[in-house]
Amino acid sequence: MNLSSALSGSAAPASAASLRPSRPAAKSSWKYLKPQSIRLAKKAQKALRIARVHAASTLRALPVVRDSLHLPRNDVHPVRSSPGEGVRIRVVSPEDTFVRALPFMPGEAETHDLFVREQRGRTHATFVAELHRGRLWTFYGGSVFTREGRLIPSLSKDVWGPRLHSAFARTRLPKPEWLPGRTLSLITPEAAGNYHHWMMDLLPRIGMLQRAGYSLSEFDRVLIKCRGLPFQKETLRRAGLDERKIVLVGDNQHLEAETLIVPALHMEDMRVNADDTRFVRQLFLPEEPAPGAAWRRLYVGRSDAAYRRVINKPDIRPILDRYGFEEVTMSKLTVEEGARLFSEAAIVAGPNGSALANVLFAHLDCRVIEFFAPGWVVPYNWMIGANLGLSYTVLIGRGNRPAPGSLPRDLRQDIDLVPEQLEVAIAEAVREQAAQRPFFG
Repeated sequence: MNLSSALSGSAAPASAASLRPSRPAAKSSWKYLKPQSIRLAKKAQKALRIARVHAASTLRALPVVRDSLHLPRNDVHPVRSSPGEGVRIRVVSPEDTFVRALPFMPGEAETHDLFVREQRGRTHATFVAELHRGRLWTFYGGSVFTREGRLIPSLSKDVWGPRLHSAFARTRLPKPEWLPGRTLSLITPEAAGNYHHWMMDLLPRIGMLQRAGYSLSEFDRVLIKCRGLPFQKETLRRAGLDERKIVLVGDNQHLEAETLIVPALHMEDMRVNADDTRFVRQLFLPEEPAPGAAWRRLYVGRSDAAYRRVINKPDIRPILDRYGFEEVTMSKLTVEEGARLFSEAAIVAGPNGSALANVLFAHLDCRVIEFFAPGWVVPYNWMIGANLGLSYTVLIGRGNRPAPGSLPRDLRQDIDLVPEQLEVAIAEAVREQAAQRPFFG
């Protein structure tokens, strides 16, 4: 099924990569368990996974059985050119170090440890792999195998990691379907229906491809997972992809391509490099907004969302009004309209959500103020802002705080914001901009 069919709902002939319904993700119940119960449950879950992988490894060890069940080999292939296995690697960006400015956090005794943890580090090298008779299993974010059946872990992201990879837990895979010619895979974990992952994980892979010297026009087909949402169609068209070549895939297809091209994945969500950020930004902002041209004050609300809303909005509304904020709902805008809006913004404020991924298009003089509930503090949008050098403020609402060092678990927790902290954050943003531009209002 191609992208036009997905959007219109019209049927398309079945093919090697036709869209098949995916099993809905189970809702997590971790947040309802006590920490000790969570640890025990995860320990049991991991033990079961190890047992499954170990049992399947016996089947994979026997060539005749392995081939009849279409399973991978037990060993993996590191990322390197290997003519003997039909693998060629083109490096796009080398590994690099980064240091990010920590956010201003009024009302907090110290900076949240998740931001401190991601302040310094290394981005992974990016590359494009070209495989002769490469194989691809489409579960989750895709599993890539050499023609000899070796898994390439750095192109096959899995929540269990390489050793307990989903491809190693199966006792049978579907028979591979043959794809002649040149096939590009843009299958990307979590991007099928999530704006942030689409913009920051999938689209940068097109940039890698182009910087490696490939042209989108040279491919016979492009494999992708998406829901046919308007922003997906708009961004792919802006990137120059002919939608007639797009083939939507399901979650359990096994394909073998005459030539398979796969750009690198972001194996760590918080390690997106500046080149990848810049590529997506320039799709919609080919020229940087003029210095001093930022003037809007935007409140990016979540009135269209079922959770992570500001539950005491009446308490903060007078503050926003006094400082001249206009409320916007990003889901009502095209990506182009949203990019233009953010490129004119002097201050952007709002609760955490994918809509704030549009700081990707913010004016470089913009100040960002992001709200969080205590149980869901994540640095994704701060990372984007840090890559652009934006001034960033984080406000954490009222409520019980998780234990220090624990991971965020309560994705659906609403935000009870402290109005006085918002007042401090906005006043500081105004003060900074007044110091930078004396005639700022």
